Amino acid sequence: MYDHHTLLYFSHRLYSHELTLEENKQIYGKCINQHGHNYVLEVSVKGAVDPKTGMFINITELKSIIATEVLDILDHRTLEDLEPLKGIVTTTENVAVWIWGALHKKLGNLLFEVKIEETEKNFVIYRGE
Repeated sequence: MYDHHTLLYFSHRLYSHELTLEENKQIYGKCINQHGHNYVLEVSVKGAVDPKTGMFINITELKSIIATEVLDILDHRTLEDLEPLKGIVTTTENVAVWIWGALHKKLGNLLFEVKIEETEKNFVIYRGE
């Protein structure tokens, strides 16, 4: 298995249009206000090692896929303004699911896990379940 770590910076607001303002405040607290984080994205891939190359994926290719499919779209952006995330409550869980989907289109079964650290103590791990 190979893990690649990348830093991401984006802002978001936790707010569901299916809830009242009071319900949103109760569920999301101060996070209903626009705020940002310095996220750490960890992408784990695994597979059979190609005997010719000694790798199951070229690391340069993996970095390029992460940049094109995730970083170029999310980094230094406001999540609610992005077309792929419109109408979705941008919890770390939902962002992890979206990142999984974006990367899985390119990596297929090589993709093992997506981990997003919102803070040192808060993170989400998603494996396509």
